[in-house]
Amino acid sequence: MQYINIIKIGRHEYDIQVGDKFLDNGACVQLLTQSKEKCEWGKKTSPVLSKKVWKQVLEFPSYKKYRYADSKDMYIYEIM
Repeated sequence: MQYINIIKIGRHEYDIQVGDKFLDNGACVQLLTQSKEKCEWGKKTSPVLSKKVWKQVLEFPSYKKYRYADSKDMYIYEIM
């Protein structure tokens, strides 16, 4: 895996790699492919990005944007 950047979400740092996916649902942006948060009973938590961190992610060299499940306002961003 190729590391692109390190972003900080809350108290945790995440190594953003090629293939990582973010979900933008119009209200918040979540990192779907990594989680360092505590989870219970098999539930996976997805860290929520601040606006400042999301702007850093959008400055990455290349990413692919596509609609999530034919939704009008939900998008997946995949780091290429």
